[in-house]
Amino acid sequence: MNEPTTSHWRALAALIRPDAKRYGVLAVALALAGSLPVLGPLLVRSIVDRVADGLAVGDPPPASDVLLPAMGYLAIAGAAQIATVVVAWLATNTAWTTANRLRIESTEHVLELDHHFHRTHTPGELVQRIDGDVTSVSDFLGRVLLKTGGTVLILIGMVTVVTWIEWRLGIGFVIYLLAVSRLAARIRNRSIDETVEHMGAEAQLFGGIEERLTAAVDLRANGAGQHAMQRFIADATGALGAIKRMERAFLALWWALQGSLLTGLVLALAISAVFIERGLITIGTAFLFLQYSIALRKPLEEIVDQFDVVQKANGAMVRVVELMAVQSAVAEPATGERLPDGPLSIEFDHVNFDYGDDEPVLNDICLTIEPGVSVGIVGRSGSGKTTASRLALRLVDPTSGTVRVGGVDLRNVVAQERRERVAIVPQEVVMFGGTVRDNVTFFDESVSDERVVEVLRNVGLDHLGLDHEVSGGGGGLSAGQAQLIALARVWLREPDLLVLDEATSRVDPGTERQLQNAIGQLVAGRTALVIAHRLSTLRAVDRIVVIDDGRIVEEGDRAALEADDDSEFRRLLELALEVSS
Repeated sequence: MNEPTTSHWRALAALIRPDAKRYGVLAVALALAGSLPVLGPLLVRSIVDRVADGLAVGDPPPASDVLLPAMGYLAIAGAAQIATVVVAWLATNTAWTTANRLRIESTEHVLELDHHFHRTHTPGELVQRIDGDVTSVSDFLGRVLLKTGGTVLILIGMVTVVTWIEWRLGIGFVIYLLAVSRLAARIRNRSIDETVEHMGAEAQLFGGIEERLTAAVDLRANGAGQHAMQRFIADATGALGAIKRMERAFLALWWALQGSLLTGLVLALAISAVFIERGLITIGTAFLFLQYSIALRKPLEEIVDQFDVVQKANGAMVRVVELMAVQSAVAEPATGERLPDGPLSIEFDHVNFDYGDDEPVLNDICLTIEPGVSVGIVGRSGSGKTTASRLALRLVDPTSGTVRVGGVDLRNVVAQERRERVAIVPQEVVMFGGTVRDNVTFFDESVSDERVVEVLRNVGLDHLGLDHEVSGGGGGLSAGQAQLIALARVWLREPDLLVLDEATSRVDPGTERQLQNAIGQLVAGRTALVIAHRLSTLRAVDRIVVIDDGRIVEEGDRAALEADDDSEFRRLLELALEVSS
């Protein structure tokens, strides 16, 4: 990846454009603060020339002639310190405003991306990109950009003053600054690849850590800890190698800049001596020139000290912009058709689907479910049952064919209406740190306590109480209770199309009966797709669809198929009874 420098500045401009007014105020403050360090040496030049001229003719100037410029110098120095504090406050506040906005926007963007994106990006990697990369950009905006902007303004002022006093010195100063800038830019551009590589290696490392911590119980139970540690060591080794390469690039710039500054100071002394000898400049002007040359050291060294931030920010800016540029494969319409009122029909019209690997998951699925009808979808693992439910929710789009809900192509229904009318109770239920009320309402304070108690009573969990504490990951609840809360979430929304994906697969028989009763009440009068391995879960459904190898191999009334000795559903029931016995 050898992108030109301009691409990174375009990336930065795209990130800060919404906060342009804030950065405009900051630029004005920087300009005012940047002018003060230029004025101080001018007053010193005036003092030195007055004293030198007086001594040359044997008539030293009175103390009053020197006192006023000296007091002015002190006043400028004090004002420069105050300006530095004000600009630092403005820069920090503005940078964090931008960073927080970027975190919100990137989080919202990632949450809207399609199922395939989340299958190929671990949560740890996304946390690194949303928070780590944005923090790097914030550090750049609040620290490095501030110092760089101040330095550039000071340099412009210095060049202007020196050129005004002696144009030949001004030309030499400009040539020197251009040479140093060119050298720094070349070395920095070479290091961008190493920085992006380092950030990618860190994202992989953090993603692996998150993945293994999530699976800690399974790793310990199955004796796979050694394998997990070997993977961690490999990821950590890769990250260490990447950071070494990035640090080498930083050191190359640091040494180059130190050599350039030393060379510049030597040249300034030599040129000043020659110009004084030839009467082209005064001693005060030479002193001014040397002061400006020495003054370059501190700001340039500070920038180099922050070069690791610059490197990370260069990569981070591009990564943030790239993340925001990712388009969901499930494109939402700006305006769309409304779904009809009441229970929603669902139709799979010659639907085919694969995950982009040319391995078909569903083959020519044709299925029509009338409004208010509940359908159980059964089949062996990997047959395509869950994929069918994802198509009904429009988490993915069919590779070919059409999925219609309420007679409307799902691709023409806006996301907000689809989410209000269609809901799922998943197999893997996620609980959030908070109370039972928080987890049922997803922290929606507008829902009344009475309504929450009602839906908890419907699923048999009203004994827990609204204020029962739940930790992140479901601590404080059994697996069955978590599944019932997931059911309560859906009940609260009262959807017109409901998908239950293995909702009873992880619960004990007693909780399963409780869930079956609740499911029976919930699906009554609603269109429902019930996906289950436990065929006892399907007692409340009206019809059965059997899927095998991505195709519908059987469809019909549940009671009729159960009574038919030759049906595939009957065979699955008998096999389930054999396994349970």
